Amino acid sequence: MAWPRSWGSLSLLALWGMGIPAPPASAQLELEAQLGRSQVVLPGRDCPACDLTGAVLAGVDLRGANLKEAILKQANLQAANLSQAILNLADLRGANLSSADQGGAFLWEADLSRANLQQANLTGANLQVANLSEADLRGAVLAGADLTGANLRQADLRGADLRGAFLEEADLTGALYNAQTRLDPTFNPKTRGMVFVK
Repeated sequence: MAWPRSWGSLSLLALWGMGIPAPPASAQLELEAQLGRSQVVLPGRDCPACDLTGAVLAGVDLRGANLKEAILKQANLQAANLSQAILNLADLRGANLSSADQGGAFLWEADLSRANLQQANLTGANLQVANLSEADLRGAVLAGADLTGANLRQADLRGADLRGAFLEEADLTGALYNAQTRLDPTFNPKTRGMVFVK
């Protein structure tokens, strides 16, 4: 299997800590050469500002990891454990985060546009000023999440649980919801520009 060049900012120790096997010997020299030109990653799961574009990290345990400003465009993080992880300013455009556990994660100003977040757990997550435009949040749990100032334009919220979520100044224009979407009784989706789908 060819290893993506984008993994050059990860140390071998960080890869092992993330449960990812070391690259084959033929690719290891190239990886180590790239590491010489990149930041040093300390033991553990931390990898701030790493470029993991298109990485396959399905089911990986990244609880509490520091991935601030990481580039995870089109990455596969299906069923990954990202609870309490720091993903502030991270680029997760088009990433697959379906069924991922992001409870209590820090996603301040993260770009999750067009991301697949179906059935994801975002309970209590900090999504202030995050970009969730056109994100697929069907069946996602956002109970108690802070979505202050978030962009949810045209997001799919059918069946999502938004009870107790902070939605002050959030842009919900064109966001889809249905009878299964759970909202606080005082919240009026129509006045926020949301679209009901049967």
